[in-house]
Amino acid sequence: MKWGSRLRWLLIGLVSLPLGMARADMPSPEPYLLVRSMRMLQDQVASGKPEALPMLNRVLGHIAAQLQAANPDVWHKPANAYAIVIYLLNGGNPQVVRTILTTTKLESISPKLIAGSLAYADGNPLGIVENFSEELPPDVPSELIASISLVTAAQLAAIDVPTALKRLDYIRLTAPGTLLEEAALRRGLMMAANLGDKDKVRLLARNYLQRFALSPYSEDFFRQLVDAVMVLKAKISNDEIEEMASLAWTGARLPLYLRIARGAIVGGDMQRARFMSEKAEALAQSLKADDTQARLYLGISNVGTEKTDDAMKMLSELPRDRLHERDVKLLEAAAAMGGKILEQPSADTAETPQRSLVKAGAAPADAKARTGASRPAIAVDPMIDETRKKLDAIDALLGKARK
Repeated sequence: MKWGSRLRWLLIGLVSLPLGMARADMPSPEPYLLVRSMRMLQDQVASGKPEALPMLNRVLGHIAAQLQAANPDVWHKPANAYAIVIYLLNGGNPQVVRTILTTTKLESISPKLIAGSLAYADGNPLGIVENFSEELPPDVPSELIASISLVTAAQLAAIDVPTALKRLDYIRLTAPGTLLEEAALRRGLMMAANLGDKDKVRLLARNYLQRFALSPYSEDFFRQLVDAVMVLKAKISNDEIEEMASLAWTGARLPLYLRIARGAIVGGDMQRARFMSEKAEALAQSLKADDTQARLYLGISNVGTEKTDDAMKMLSELPRDRLHERDVKLLEAAAAMGGKILEQPSADTAETPQRSLVKAGAAPADAKARTGASRPAIAVDPMIDETRKKLDAIDALLGKARK
């Protein structure tokens, strides 16, 4: 019988039993088989199979009970000893593993591996990195190496991002299609962004959306992607972001546009906010979905431009009861700033700081004639400064709304 069929029968046997019970006439599977069945289910969860997640939760309980009840002699077998570490590093019960590691003499695996496992069970990051950093014996399963790479990458990210990212790359190369790869892709986004590597961010995002779009952990992926885009700022273009977004299924694309638009507003990048909110508004309308949030961000992004009048009208018509409290604060900040801009007396309502600077440099005589001053080029500086102060003020107001 092939391994896949054997594991399926093992899973059926596990989920058919009451939790914590086993049939007297059924020999307990060896730990490495139990852990292999757990990993198979986890990979199915990552691929988006809806029945896999509830089954996994049930199987985990049975595996913990059977590992606790296992004959101590089984841990002398290297495959079982390594399996207990794989189990721990992939969501297994740390108390169960702690008991086994501290009460059983495991001569078949490295003491450092045991110490690192105990550090992981204790949530000790320094102990994890220190004990899992030594070179592993050649008989260590590749799945265990990948699991160690994943947990140590998370700890190293704060002090050595390039090394942490290399460990995630190792996982992508050696454990494709698994939950380990799914996690490596998600966690690598911010590491690549912090290194300023937009091409790596795009690669990781593309791989994730093509392979794990249905993963129940995709919500975390999209949060990480938005944060990565915010870190990269102008290093990544709107078209490149749009290219990544196009790979997401339509229902995920709308919240992605909205999150990036809001982040751009809070970060002061109104051009990006305008681009993303326009995309969001068009998509919401095609989906016949609520476009209130998209219109909010579009209106805010146009405050302070030649479209300020239209933006203020749009903002005034938004139903506040459809907005989150934090977006209501953004609305109030933008409306207050827009009102101050519109109250500013100006001979040319379409005047912008950029146009004023050009006029000041190109027509000093004009400036002198209007102001009666002897400083031809600098006469418009107070107006420019005032406009800049207002733009700074809206940034400050939006920053407060972030809290």
